[in-house]
Amino acid sequence: MYERYWGLNGSPFQGTNDLRWFIETTAHEEALARLNFLVDERRHFGLLRGPAGTGKTLVLQAARRDAIQRGREVATVDLFGLDSHEMLWQLAVSLRLSPHASCSRWWLWQAVTDHLQALNSANLPQVLLCDHLERAESDCLSVLERLLHVDASQRSCLTILAAAREVFEESVFPELIEHSDLRIELPRLDRLETTQFVRGLLHQAACPRDVFKPDAIKVLFELTDGEPRAIVRLCDIALAAGAHQELNHIDEFVVRAAAGEAPNVRRNQSPRYEFTDALR
Repeated sequence: MYERYWGLNGSPFQGTNDLRWFIETTAHEEALARLNFLVDERRHFGLLRGPAGTGKTLVLQAARRDAIQRGREVATVDLFGLDSHEMLWQLAVSLRLSPHASCSRWWLWQAVTDHLQALNSANLPQVLLCDHLERAESDCLSVLERLLHVDASQRSCLTILAAAREVFEESVFPELIEHSDLRIELPRLDRLETTQFVRGLLHQAACPRDVFKPDAIKVLFELTDGEPRAIVRLCDIALAAGAHQELNHIDEFVVRAAAGEAPNVRRNQSPRYEFTDALR
């Protein structure tokens, strides 16, 4: 790969959810601080919303890391496509309750709530992280509402932090939203944050020099609307092309050429470039 060519000690633009590559821009830092506030204050429910590709999953993972460092018990469930039975089973697994594959929905509910009540009796706070809230089945969201209702009836021990795309229809589940102590928006990056994001990732990879020229960063922002996931994809392709062509830097022509190979970029804003154009 291109890591050796550019002098990197890792792959910062592979688009993984590895916290090593979590760059706290102003927006991400604020979102994480609000999630940590909910955990510290033992609030019931917080909703992190934002467009696709803005880093909600990484922010949740950073919140998980911080909660564990604060001595909290933490469970994580990815709600993508889950119904209530599947969600309860995965939650029981995350809580280390050792459920069998044949466990009924009733047994799972009792096991989970008994566990939470035991934590409450011992005054031990529990944090539940739920990703992809907008992709869960409706009965799965009803379970979350019920968990919040049970916890609200006693001294709070459960904090639920959920992430969803901005398309999440709040009016369909007003009861769930009514439990929200804090709603957190995670917007796309602005131009300055885009610069911080790209340079931050390169710094994390111990890059010995500024690889992307200012005009390349400008075009990165224009073509991606500041969406971190799209920025990462475009940088990955541009660095691979630059290494193949043995370039010293990535300029705007290389980025525009890379945009022709990357999905979800605004190609209509610029003429089509081929990688060979970058050498001219």
